Amino acid sequence: MTRPLRIEYSGALYHVMSRGNERKPIFRDDADCEKRLDGLRRTVEIHGWRLHAFVLMRNHEHLFVETPEPNLSAGMQYLNGSYTSYFNRRHRRAGHLFQGRFKAQLVDEEGYFLEVTRYIHLNPVRAKIAARPEAYRWSSYPGYTRASRALPWVCHARVLAEFGRNATTARRAYARFVRAGVDEPPPSPWAGALGGLLVGSEAFIAKMRHLLSDRPSDEALPQLGCLKPRPSLAIIAEAVAAHFGDDASRWQPGRRVDDASRAVAAYLARRRFGYSASDVAQSLGYKSHGGVHNALTRIETGSTTLKNTVEKIANRIH
Repeated sequence: MTRPLRIEYSGALYHVMSRGNERKPIFRDDADCEKRLDGLRRTVEIHGWRLHAFVLMRNHEHLFVETPEPNLSAGMQYLNGSYTSYFNRRHRRAGHLFQGRFKAQLVDEEGYFLEVTRYIHLNPVRAKIAARPEAYRWSSYPGYTRASRALPWVCHARVLAEFGRNATTARRAYARFVRAGVDEPPPSPWAGALGGLLVGSEAFIAKMRHLLSDRPSDEALPQLGCLKPRPSLAIIAEAVAAHFGDDASRWQPGRRVDDASRAVAAYLARRRFGYSASDVAQSLGYKSHGGVHNALTRIETGSTTLKNTVEKIANRIH
């Protein structure tokens, strides 16, 4: 069984999501939300977190949290464990409240604070439970627009500093920035997260790859494959072509490849080493990422012999 990969270090910045088991509600009324906020406050204080944004939805929540110490898992265990005990006791139920473990994505500190907080604060608008983000109570957004509604355990300063030194002016500017996302919804900042885990620049991703370079492979952590230092697309293509007795230079757009060589190269590049579909298409001579998708399907639905060949080549490349 696979399990989520946890990358923890001092100063890490995360987008964290907890979802209700079977997508069922984790907040049934205002009392539940109040209790969750109290739990968040205690977690922030006990574990020394810096919470930059949050939103509580009916069956899930989003947090944008910075950990000065590498203690995300410990803090989330405390937060979700204590809340589950409260929720089960109050609502006379038993069993799991949350859907497996929480989901956490590492976020690059440079250039992502604004988009991540805006996306979190616009959740109620996207879910059509509020016409405007300021109309939704269970969010850190009201504290960004009015000092009187700011929670002392939420770090508003880091984001507001992007809009100037004057607090009043910064709050107004941030409100305009968020409202612009109501009229023209921005893309999800984690839609292209590498391995579903890393949101950031190439330099940030390279830093994380280096951090994971000595971590042993683990079948229960398939995300490691695309996060570790990886061979170039040219090396992948050459290794696969050599195995099949082929020439990778012949893989050109519009040219048919009868054997599985190019599909194997596409599979390894995309699934094992985490290259984007567009990069794979350009490097291996596919007309579009649709061709890459078809190649992946060919391997995933192929014979055991073909899959063994993929593993053999992958081990050789490593």
